[in-house]
Formats: sequence, C-alpha cells, structure tokens
Amino acid sequence: MLSPKLKIRWMCAVICVAVSMPLPVAQAAGGVSSSKVISAIKRGVSYLLSQRNPKTFWEQGARSGSQEYLGETALVVESLLDVEQSLKLGRLYIFKSPMKQSIAFLVSHHNNTTYAASFQANALALLPRREAYNATLRWDANYLFRSMHQGGGYSYAWGTPAYQKRFPTGETDGCDNSNTQYGVLGMWAAAHTGLPIPARYWLEAASHWRRGQFINGSWGYAGQARTPSITAQLPGRMMTFTPAGVASLLISDEFVGAQHVGIHPVVDRNVLAGLNWINKNFDPNITDQYAMYCYERVGLASGLQYFGGHDWYNDYVKTLLAKQHSDGSWSPHFITYWNPDPKISAPSNSFASVIATAYALLILDRGLNPVFMNKLQYNKSFYGPWNTRQRDVANVTSWVSRTTETPLNWQVVNFDSPVSNWLNCPILIITGHDDPKFSAAQIAELRAYINAGGMVFCSSDGASTNFKRAMLKYGREVMNNKYEFHRLTTKSMLLTMQPWYHMYLNMLAISNGVRDVWVISPEDMGAVWERRAFAQKKYWEFPMNLYLYATGKGYLADRLHSPVVPTTGAAPARTIEVGRLKYNGNWNPEPGAWPRMALLANANAQTQINISTVTAAKLNARKLPLLDMTGTGKFAFTAAQVAALRKYLNQGGMLFGDAAGGHQQFTDSFSKLALQL
Repeated sequence: MLSPKLKIRWMCAVICVAVSMPLPVAQAAGGVSSSKVISAIKRGVSYLLSQRNPKTFWEQGARSGSQEYLGETALVVESLLDVEQSLKLGRLYIFKSPMKQSIAFLVSHHNNTTYAASFQANALALLPRREAYNATLRWDANYLFRSMHQGGGYSYAWGTPAYQKRFPTGETDGCDNSNTQYGVLGMWAAAHTGLPIPARYWLEAASHWRRGQFINGSWGYAGQARTPSITAQLPGRMMTFTPAGVASLLISDEFVGAQHVGIHPVVDRNVLAGLNWINKNFDPNITDQYAMYCYERVGLASGLQYFGGHDWYNDYVKTLLAKQHSDGSWSPHFITYWNPDPKISAPSNSFASVIATAYALLILDRGLNPVFMNKLQYNKSFYGPWNTRQRDVANVTSWVSRTTETPLNWQVVNFDSPVSNWLNCPILIITGHDDPKFSAAQIAELRAYINAGGMVFCSSDGASTNFKRAMLKYGREVMNNKYEFHRLTTKSMLLTMQPWYHMYLNMLAISNGVRDVWVISPEDMGAVWERRAFAQKKYWEFPMNLYLYATGKGYLADRLHSPVVPTTGAAPARTIEVGRLKYNGNWNPEPGAWPRMALLANANAQTQINISTVTAAKLNARKLPLLDMTGTGKFAFTAAQVAALRKYLNQGGMLFGDAAGGHQQFTDSFSKLALQL
C-alpha cells in the first residue's frame, strides 16, 4: 500500500498540451485509401521510367503534319516533376539521373507546335528559376503569344515567333478548342513563374471561349455559339471541352479581373453557364484521362469539391486505381493519334500508354495535395457574396505553396456537406460585406468544426463594418458566449509565428484559452490577394502564420487523410470510466478532445472510454477510477472541494491534471492543490 505522500506523487499529474489541428488518423475520406493512391503513383512512375530511351527519351519520332516532336517528353517530365514535388521521391531528384538528362533534353529543344510548347512550359514552370530553364520558358511564352490566331484561338502549329511580330496573327481559320485550351494553359504556367504577359492576351483568350460557347452552356471541339449542330451529335466532345472552356475562362479571369476590388461580384455568365452544364451532365464513371484532367483543372481552379453532387476526385481515384495495369501503366481512353494520311502508321502502343500514364499521374497527384484553406460558400450561387473575389484564396494558396515549396490546394465547403468533409483542412475562411444571417444549425456546424480542431478566419470585403459586427456576433455564439474577443498585439502568437518576420495587423480574435479559434480582419485582406499585390508583404505573410499556427508548425496531411476517427464496430476488450471535473474555471476549453480520445482508444486499443462530467462533491473512485482536470488559468478550491478530492484519492482514484495550452497559471494552481491534498 502506498503512503499518502507517494500516492499524491504517483496519482497527481500535470501535463502541458499545445493544441492544434488534430493529427490525422489512417482513415481515408470517402472510402478511398491515401496509401493506395500513393502506391499507384509510384508504380506509374516506375512504368514511365522503364519506357525512357537514353537517346530519344519518351519520343516516338517526328510524325507528318505538325511533327510534334518533344510533346511526349514534355508531358512525361511535367508529370514526374509534379510527383517529385509532392512525394519527394529520391529517384526523381532533378539534379541526378535520370531526371537530370531528361530535363537537359527538354530544355535544349524547341518546337513550333501548340501542344509541345504548352507541355514544355508547364514542365519548366515546376523547375527552379535558373536562366537555362527561363530562356526556354521565354521561348515557349513568346511562341504561344505570337501564334494565337485572330479571335483568340490556336491551331496545331505555326512559324517561328521571330518571323512574325504581330499579335495576334492574322490567321482566323483552323482553330480548335483542344489546341486552344493548351495554348492558354501554357501561358498560365509562364505567368505563374513571373513572366509578364500583356493583359490583352487574356482578353483575346477569353473572347474565343465566349464566342464558342453553345446555347446550352457547353463547348465542343469547334463551332460557334448557337450552332451546336455537329457537336450536339457528339456528347463525348461536350463532356471533354466544356470543362476545358470553363477552366480557360477561369484562368483568363484570374488576370483580367485582378483589379476588381468592389463589394459585389462580377458575374461571368459564360463560366456560370458552363458550371451549370457540368453539374447537370457530370459522369462520375468517366474513364477518359484527357477529360478527367480537364475536370480536375476546373475543380482545382474553382475550389469546387463536387460536380453534380459527386466528389470528382474520389470518383476519379476509384476509376484510375481499378484501371491501372500490373506494370503500373494505364491504357488511353481517348484518341492519342490521328492522321488523315493512310500511309502514315500510328506509333506503338507504348506511346499511347505513356501519354495516358502521364495524365493519370497528374490527376492522382495534384488532387491528392494537402488542402491549405477552406472557403465557406454560405449561399447557393457561385458568384454570391461569399465569393466576391473568386481568386483571393486561390492566389494566397499559390503564394504559400511557392514560398514553402509545398504543393497545396484550396477548396470550397458549404453547409450542405457534413463537417467531416471540412476536416481535411485546418483553416476556414469566411468573406463578405454584409451579415450572412447564419441559422442555428449553421452555427452548430461551425462550432463542430472548431471543436474538431479547426479555426475560422473572417475577412471583411470593402472593410465592411456590417460584416465585422456580424462575425463578432457569430464568433461569440459559436463559442457559446463563454469567451470574449481580444485585439491582437505585436506579441500575439498569430503575428509572431515566424521569428524572422513580425508584423502588426488590425485583428480581433476569440480564444478558448488554448488557441485563437475565430479571427476577424476588419481590413479588406481579400482585395490584396485578389490584386496579387505582393508588395504589401504582411498581408501575404499573415496567411503563412495561419498555416504555421493551425498545424503547430507541422505539415498538412494529404487530401484523403482525415482526422475523423473510424468506428470499428468490434466489441471492446475493456472499458474505462473517466470523469471530467467541472469546477469554477475554464474546465472544458476543447470540448472535442476527450470524445475524440475515446474514439481513438476504441479504434486502436479495443478500449471503450465512458466519459462523464462530475463535480468534486459527487466523486466516487469505485465508479470513476480516473478523473481528468483540465484548465487554462488560475483557480482555487474551497476546503470542502479539497476534502472531497482527498477522499477520492484515498479511495484509490487517480487525478490527472491537464494544463491545456501549457498555461503556467494552471500548473501553479494545480501544484498548490496537490500540496493541499
């Protein structure tokens, strides 16, 4: 039997806990396994490397007509570089074989064709900004700029840019939407490396897609508005080129609308019509990798998780995993080669599988990247007040991704989806200029997100006082009016997360005593992000601080990981009764912590934890052998409460003290209590 002093020493514990976003468990979202996706990507990489020829790399040789030599290698290198950035595979290190030689081959060639220049630009945009790479990238951008036809379209090939200085070219015939989407995509890649692209380019590009949209909101391989006669008979073409049109307009709007900082959204009716068509006609079972890649570009550019009620990434993962061959390759489910000349034979099957596999890797890898920020859609319209600036979160995510050298995505969430769908991301941003009038059910959903470890950041469009007041009101309600807002100071952790860069911003935050959970910017931070005003440094560094704060200076898990703990359904091997001590203090700052701990114990240790709330006067060690006491500040117990706790310990109970957030005041008070006991 332990002496009373030893009992106190063994049975009273103080633990300091800094709470951030809960670590994800090995549970995939939507039944799709992250580990299986990564395994499929690695096998696809092995296949592509096995098809590499040390002399011609992934080329099948020049072919008649456009002679698109270089295109296969550019596409494959792009996919491998994309995987290397995400998964950090040593065999894809760019300064070692085989990537070193493959990149050198890519950089040393030029090709006067739209596809080759686009794929090459997209691959080079993933490399460090070295002059050798930049020179070729500038060539690609110049070619794509000069080769745009009158009206904003592209055809397969054109002459050397130095021969023709006019923009756009005088040509008007021969354009198609396949070449055109890749021409725009190549210029977008060049623009994101910092190359200056004249605004008139994006205006011309957008004009092509606006003129070519059919009356039902779709696009075909070619054709003009109100003349869908040919394409109407080919629904597969609309399935492919409608997302191509939407993605191209979103790209163009990123630059054309960059100066819009009003409080009301500028509605792009062509984008809206295209999204409506996609939502009505989306096929979750599509196998065409070319079309999949188009849809993914729309999803990643718009942040939309769902098309027509379907989680497009989960659907594509299931399809691609089922279709992968044992050697790691995928067969193409789209046309990879066509030539009207019957004397010209098609390339080998390996050529087609190389292209399909490269596309599959781009789809799997890019969609898997961690989600940096959720943006809350609190009304139905894509161009509603929640989305006045369609590129604000996209631009800041891109900036953080480049700065941290970590590929990141963003996504749109709404109240129609369960909170579990929000939890692959620790930050939720709410923007607007007026009161969104959240319902009680919506307040409860926001509360559940915060209790699960998330945090909310609110940015006031146009520095709206109405929006700020509404967010203050909802922040208090979400926290059950237990806490009050405070103004961040120059010493606040949210403003000093980076030791080398401190800042001051006018910010209000509400804390549960452990962490700031609801932060409001009365300033219009979204306008800075929308305009890509990088010179206003602190407005870009603050989201970086949010990232570091929400992750505890760790790393985000990939898209398919979730902190939601799975239920096993198996009978537990043991049961433990745990009491939560309720006292006159901040005894339950993280309401989601112990319920989640119970789920983890059940899933990982076959242990059922029954949690109950109890006061000191009601303690009974025979019913509650373990008692948890959590807090964040100074406290003092009455003589009667101390006596009740002493009795509990003498009965054989165990007291566990939890200084949530590592607060010294709680630790000191608990130590004093231990001496009294």
